[in-house]
Amino acid sequence: MELAAITLYKTLVMVILALTGVFSYKLQIVDEEMNKKLSELVLTLFTPVLLFTSFQKEFSKDLLAGLGISVLLSLLSFGVIWLICKGVVCRQEKDYAVVEHIALMYSNCGFIGIPMAQGIWGVEGVFYMTSYVAAANFLLWSHGIIVMSGKKDITSLKNVFTSPTIISIVLGVICFLAKVQIPAMIKEPMDMIASMNTPMAMMVAGINIAQADLGRTFRKRRLYWLSFVKLIVMPMAMAGLFYLIPVSDEVKTVMILATSCPVGVTGSLFALRYGKDAVYASELFAMSTIISIVTVPFMMLFC
Repeated sequence: MELAAITLYKTLVMVILALTGVFSYKLQIVDEEMNKKLSELVLTLFTPVLLFTSFQKEFSKDLLAGLGISVLLSLLSFGVIWLICKGVVCRQEKDYAVVEHIALMYSNCGFIGIPMAQGIWGVEGVFYMTSYVAAANFLLWSHGIIVMSGKKDITSLKNVFTSPTIISIVLGVICFLAKVQIPAMIKEPMDMIASMNTPMAMMVAGINIAQADLGRTFRKRRLYWLSFVKLIVMPMAMAGLFYLIPVSDEVKTVMILATSCPVGVTGSLFALRYGKDAVYASELFAMSTIISIVTVPFMMLFC
């Protein structure tokens, strides 16, 4: 109950930050082009710096074991989620099925999961969340591209290994294992940059929601069903599975939080890139993000 209450509090803080983005867009302080730049800034600077600094911890075997377990649980999660996705979208038309598949499989663990983990557990929460984020990035830019495009794209696989997110995680792990601590003069400004990740990420999420036609979105009944699968069925399945695995509660809870996150905005970008229904992808993002205000704290009751 205490964890659910903390999560609810942090969720409401995130909502206020997201509303700042909504009002900024409605008041024309920012436009779609500026939002793309802000999104790029978060993805290529704030989040990578946050992920790297999360590994600037004193080395311990317990932390290393927890990181290894979180990697295994992340891969297990995506395996189960893939099976659920196949069952949910199997009767849909192909173009809609691929949009729904990507939306359901890849959560907004970067923009929402990392800030939530940071707000609830601090740097240690981000430390364990990195494994899920890394797995999501690898799969999204390989499996995700293949699903959305309908063909293998070797170039996208190369992009995985050159993305700032993956590079920052790899460098962070190397420094952690080698027990390398960066000088305080460098770490302090990096910590300041990392602290900007949460407000900027949530503002970008709010701007994305503001661009959606919510009146039209709330009239589509299938979006409620897909949101239910994404926000309740999938994390409940993982909570039940993790209950049987004897690992630390913190690692399991971070993994459940990652699974509980709403649809990622990347699905809309992929839909645009590969000629699918980007509006439908944006509606999935908006609907699930709004509903997650209630469902994420609810899921923490089961942790």
